[in-house]
Amino acid sequence: MMPEAEIRDLLNEIALNNSRVSFKRLYLLYYNKMFSLAKSIVKSEEVAEEVTDDVFLNLWMQRARLPLIGNFTYYCYTAIKNKSLTHLSKPQVKKVDIDDIELDVADSSATGEERLICEDLTKVIDSSLKALPEQCKLVFKLLREDGLKYRQVAELLDISIKTVEYHMGNALKRIAEDVSNSQKTAVQAPVNFLLKKS
Repeated sequence: MMPEAEIRDLLNEIALNNSRVSFKRLYLLYYNKMFSLAKSIVKSEEVAEEVTDDVFLNLWMQRARLPLIGNFTYYCYTAIKNKSLTHLSKPQVKKVDIDDIELDVADSSATGEERLICEDLTKVIDSSLKALPEQCKLVFKLLREDGLKYRQVAELLDISIKTVEYHMGNALKRIAEDVSNSQKTAVQAPVNFLLKKS
């Protein structure tokens, strides 16, 4: 995700100069995430596209007010949720479907060996996240990847803060267990190989 300061610069550029180039960058940055949330609510790709496009159209129409938005990511998710629920005329979000959660733990200054370890660790974490229940995955993504607050996630998904804490706790516990198990396996593999030879 782009740093908040850069997003703020894009919003200012769009508002002050009607910059279509900056708006396109914003669109490309947010479209897939917003579409995924819409699809998880409306259960239809076609309707999700329509909902997401409507929200972006509204953002462009209201572009002069964009710099006044406090947390743009949260604002976008809330707009998608409200538009989706309006379409369905139902009061709550049901099942959520997010398949692609990526964590970037690699450091550009790392050595070759460190990068391999980071890649292995990233694979373990990705695998662990994909195995989580759908709601748990979404809570983790909104908190860690998108930087929303617990209260914002609770409001967005129509669940209590305690439920958000529960899902986050489960996600972190599962990841920690999988990382720990992968490290044990990596250490035990050469030992087992040596024992077989003796």
